[in-house]
Amino acid sequence: MTATIESIGFTATHDGEVALAVLIRFPNGGMSQVQILNEDIAKVMEKADVAAAGELIGKPWSVLNI
Repeated sequence: MTATIESIGFTATHDGEVALAVLIRFPNGGMSQVQILNEDIAKVMEKADVAAAGELIGKPWSVLNI
């Protein structure tokens, strides 16, 4: 079993830019949040083969590794 994307949202970086906030759930129940910078969101969506960020929910967290 692998970690999956639990939810997504948007947040601001320290530089005031938009980032995708991704909540990851691990098989043991643990959770972690990571940020995907604005310039990398399209690459993540392409790797995951989705048209909208909301479609990332349920995907394995490996799609975030670009």
